[in-house]
Parts: sequence; C-alpha cells; structure tokens
Amino acid sequence: MVQSSSFHLQPNTPHPPLVEEPPSPYEVTLQSAPPDYLTNLEGATQELPPEYPVYYFFYGTLTAPANLKRILDLPVEPKLRSAQIIGYTLGKWGDYPALIDGDTGQVVSGYAYLVQSEEQAQKLAYYETNAYEVDSCWIFFTDGEVPAEISGRTFMYAGDPKALLEQRFDRKLWARQMAGKLG
Repeated sequence: MVQSSSFHLQPNTPHPPLVEEPPSPYEVTLQSAPPDYLTNLEGATQELPPEYPVYYFFYGTLTAPANLKRILDLPVEPKLRSAQIIGYTLGKWGDYPALIDGDTGQVVSGYAYLVQSEEQAQKLAYYETNAYEVDSCWIFFTDGEVPAEISGRTFMYAGDPKALLEQRFDRKLWARQMAGKLG
C-alpha cells in the first residue's frame, strides 16, 4: 500500500536550482573506455615494460651507502638520491623503523636507489627479512635532479600496523615468520 505524503508544493514556491556535479575521475575513465573494453583482449598480451632498473625508496639502515655496497656486493658505494614518499608514516619495530600507511599528506623522508636487477632486489629483500614486504610507491625526489618524481618500490612493514604503533605483540607478523620456519 502506498501512503501519500502530506507535503505539497505550492505553485509559486521557489525551489533550489538543480546543480549538476562534474563526473568523478572514475566515471570519466569509464565513459572514455570503448564499449567492448571488458571483452576485447586484443593488445592485452603486449609485452610489459622491463621491471628493472627501478627506484627503491629507503628510510632506515639502507640509507647508508656503505650498507648498500656490502649487501649488494657493489665495487663502490652507490649514489643515493634524497627523496620523500607521501601518505606513509614510520613506526618502530624494535630498534628499526618500519614503514606503514599514514594519513593523507604525511611525509616520510629518505633516499632512493636505482636497483638494476632482480638479483639486487632479492638481496635487498633477504636483508630486510620477511618482516617487510615490497610495495609500490610514488617517489618524490628532493635533490633538484631529473626525474623529479617516479613510480618505484619500498619495503613496508608486513605485520599489523596497529600492533606496531601500540608496541604490542604482533600475532600477524609472528605467524608470518613462523610459517617460514615451519614450512
């Protein structure tokens, strides 16, 4: 049963004008896609660009060129570029800084290094242990050189960020570390 409302517009009652809001970026992207974008796979198998070299953003012990030289078995100390990432924050995992998602606009300063190969990336991951995992990030260089910003990678804390900030036992990280020893 439909109930009628007791609210009636009077013929001369002004009403607010309809305001059409601009489409969201998501809507614009969808509107610009071809009608068959979900089913047309032609061209979807083209080669991806090479993964290396790629910049890695460092914020802790890897910001020391001597450490990188030793870990990567380099003949000379590497060139690091001063940089920042935005939207992250640092917590403490024991004596070590641990990168986690932060508030919008929050800045973490550090350095970036151009990792040349999968082998170098694996050496860095081994050094960082499974307490950290590689994640994509947008790197903003602060040294005035080109490029000024670029898509890259960084090591983020693999455990529970809330437990890290509250400095309490991290069951998620413990389970991750034990899986490596038991598996």
